[in-house]
Amino acid sequence: MTDFIIEGLKQLGRGGFLMIPLLFCSLIAHALIFDRLYALRREKIIPSRLISRIYKMLEKDNLDTAISLCESKPGPLTNVIKTAILNRDLEEESLGKVIEFATRPEVSRLNKNLRMIAFMGAVAVLIGLFGTVVGLFSSFSAVFKYVSLPDTNAKIAGGVSVALLTTVGGLAVAIPCIIAYTYLTHKVDGMIDEIARHAMSLVRYFTSGKGWLIEQESEKSEE
Repeated sequence: MTDFIIEGLKQLGRGGFLMIPLLFCSLIAHALIFDRLYALRREKIIPSRLISRIYKMLEKDNLDTAISLCESKPGPLTNVIKTAILNRDLEEESLGKVIEFATRPEVSRLNKNLRMIAFMGAVAVLIGLFGTVVGLFSSFSAVFKYVSLPDTNAKIAGGVSVALLTTVGGLAVAIPCIIAYTYLTHKVDGMIDEIARHAMSLVRYFTSGKGWLIEQESEKSEE
């Protein structure tokens, strides 16, 4: 195991100084990916059992208990529901606007650092490309400068090694970033759509008294 690690470090060293920023890009990107995977767990963003309990309290007109339940587990959806309850006496259009304003910061928090993950992937690709150019430039320079020397082949091989290793390193960082960004973005979009459905249901419930809409959304959430 130790020999494998040492050999891996040697390979990284052959990639030249550009492997250092690639390593930092990899560490930052993976830290962001794991942070988002943990933060965007469904039970944290849309706790279906808690939402069902809140809706049951609303149907029983037990608003104080519903607010307490929202405060017991703050999150994007529970914060929106709490805002709707506190502003329940407004007209439909006004309530809709209030909920829309309350939803915006929640959406921003859901999208937090997703663009940074994509940015890290793009930077890694560019660093890898830069390393490719540097390596090839080094190889061609060796051909012209040291054509008659015995170590010319070694210098050319060293340049090619830098070019290949930085390219591989850049892609090794970028590919997980692209996969993670696509997956997390799709997941966040689904959560935002679900929060919007709940928001619309709450507006209708408080402005027209259609309790079945609340119950219907609760059942969808539990599914």
